[in-house]
Amino acid sequence: MTYYEELIPSKYYYFKKFRELAEDDLEIIFTMAKDCPEGPRNVAKIAKKLSLSQQTVNYRVSRFDAKDLVRFRATINERLLGLTNFIVVATVRPGLLYGSKKAGAVNAGTFLTCYPVWRLLKEVHGGSTHGFFVLYSIPPEKEKDLKLFLEELKKRRCVSKVDHFCEVTQTYYNSPTLESYLTLMKAVEQDRPVSFDWEDWANSFDEAPELALPEVSPAKPQTFSYEDLLVLFHLEKNLREKFAAIGRSLGESSQRISKCYESILKRRLISGCRFEIYPIDPVSSMHFTLKLEFVKRNGLRKFASHLNSVPYPIVYHKMVEEEALFVHFMVPAYEYFDFHNAFETMNRQREIFRNLELYVGNFYSEFDNIALYEAFSRKKNVWEVSFDTLCRSLKKLLEGTKFEF
Repeated sequence: MTYYEELIPSKYYYFKKFRELAEDDLEIIFTMAKDCPEGPRNVAKIAKKLSLSQQTVNYRVSRFDAKDLVRFRATINERLLGLTNFIVVATVRPGLLYGSKKAGAVNAGTFLTCYPVWRLLKEVHGGSTHGFFVLYSIPPEKEKDLKLFLEELKKRRCVSKVDHFCEVTQTYYNSPTLESYLTLMKAVEQDRPVSFDWEDWANSFDEAPELALPEVSPAKPQTFSYEDLLVLFHLEKNLREKFAAIGRSLGESSQRISKCYESILKRRLISGCRFEIYPIDPVSSMHFTLKLEFVKRNGLRKFASHLNSVPYPIVYHKMVEEEALFVHFMVPAYEYFDFHNAFETMNRQREIFRNLELYVGNFYSEFDNIALYEAFSRKKNVWEVSFDTLCRSLKKLLEGTKFEF
């Protein structure tokens, strides 16, 4: 699956870069991340928080940029852009999972993502599901259009069935502690396998505080322009990209981009940020997507909080009006038994989960899309999303391939 354009270096790239970081680097990185979205761009503020000279912090941050040791990425508040998130898990028949040269390197994943309103695509396998997980961001009134498009995919045999279709809240990322990453850093420096005590994590569940995950925000969408979306595209790719570089790309002055950035922050179009550094090898790790249904709301909230105790990258989404989460884990393969047993232990002791579905994916079939602006009409100043636009994109994709159904 190489037909998606790579705009951001891979997780494996930042895993290899992890060895070049020092303890002081991690302290700066974590402080910058906690003060998002302004932190990654405000070296003076970070230096003050750490009681370090601005020169020292600036030197280390400049080194991050020069060697691309860490990537800070803005997280976008899609709801304030007038978008709602929907998750689709679709099954495809064998032969449609991977692309081939004969087929023009297309597969069911490209059919599902033929129009740029998707945010995340992952290959998933579990139970009767053999296909893809897709996160879409569309105007809420276009839910019917998306459902009709999925029906069209079934009619054309691009997918076999839709296993899940549900509205979810914003995307959340766990926030591991600096101490946990320092522990992993020591293991990496000593060429020891990194490890996490999943049994202790399961047994310490009661100590976790509750983390409130807001349902659909009542806030009305903000007014925004096509230019705002272009700047957001750059900031989601690299929150530390210089305004002058963004300006050159867009044919604007750095002063105009700076004003646009300040306006974006004021309108809260950026909800936070995440950073790309990986202490574990994503290639040899196992990639899981779990659908967890909880017995009680407080169990879900404690579980979401407890995810911050895990020093591995975790992404999750809460289903709207349901006590359920979709959670994406990346775990060293040698920890699979302990990982799986932790969920058994938690439920045996406390009966937290009503149901658990586990899907397995892989590093090579996971993509995210940051080019939302491509689905926005610059002339009409509206999101151009409809059943017809989705079908036209699908038709164009199919006409450019030699895929036989």
